[in-house]
Amino acid sequence: SFKEKPLNPNVFKFINKKTELKIVNKNINDINLDFLSQSKKDFVKTLLPLISYQNQNILLERSKLENLRSSLIDHNTLTKTDLKFLNKISLKYRIESADKHKYDLVNELLNRVDIIPNSIVLAQAANESGWGTSRFATEFNALFGEYTYDYSDGVVPLLREEGEKHLVKTFASVDKSVQSYFNNLNSHYAYEDFREVRKMMRVKNNFRNIKLLVEQLDSYAADINYISTINAIIDANKLDQFDAFTYSVNNS
Repeated sequence: SFKEKPLNPNVFKFINKKTELKIVNKNINDINLDFLSQSKKDFVKTLLPLISYQNQNILLERSKLENLRSSLIDHNTLTKTDLKFLNKISLKYRIESADKHKYDLVNELLNRVDIIPNSIVLAQAANESGWGTSRFATEFNALFGEYTYDYSDGVVPLLREEGEKHLVKTFASVDKSVQSYFNNLNSHYAYEDFREVRKMMRVKNNFRNIKLLVEQLDSYAADINYISTINAIIDANKLDQFDAFTYSVNNS
């Protein structure tokens, strides 16, 4: 279940048209995390490269989709390779592609295939997993508290109320948990408003006001204070400073 609410029509006015933050590639070991406890440092150093990897892959997918849109405008047709890619990515992002004009399909995909700011991902993971210390995180690589009803890839929560049937989704590795989280926010109908606000930010080329996005995540948890909790985690741990960077892992 999720909460239905109208999207504030004034949101677009709150997004200034600015040049986007310059994205700088940094090694995760080169940044100063002394303001965090050691356990939080370890958490951030583990997750940031995985989050960055997902966002960079998404930007590659967007670039390909934008090229397909240009091709459709110029030639009104796509190659077999392009069509194969379009069908594959439609399946990934849970969009029915049959009987849709390809131009409309590409535009619909572009609304889903977009980045999620690093700070939001970190804050939600920290909240759902206790900064990586929860039983689900340590035993099942589940960092985001995603639900499932499939007993083949879920585990029963210890405090699940009587009559409830949901399970917490488990993963073979942490990166699979991050990948699933991205796909969830980018495809589930509960986060349509999140994606709509992000689309407005994309139009104005400005993702700086991340709290406009956080405000659209109240469907993520039953806690009525969820939005304020996520904002507090971002503010208290200065997580928004990571939104301008991509990160690589030191292989030495």
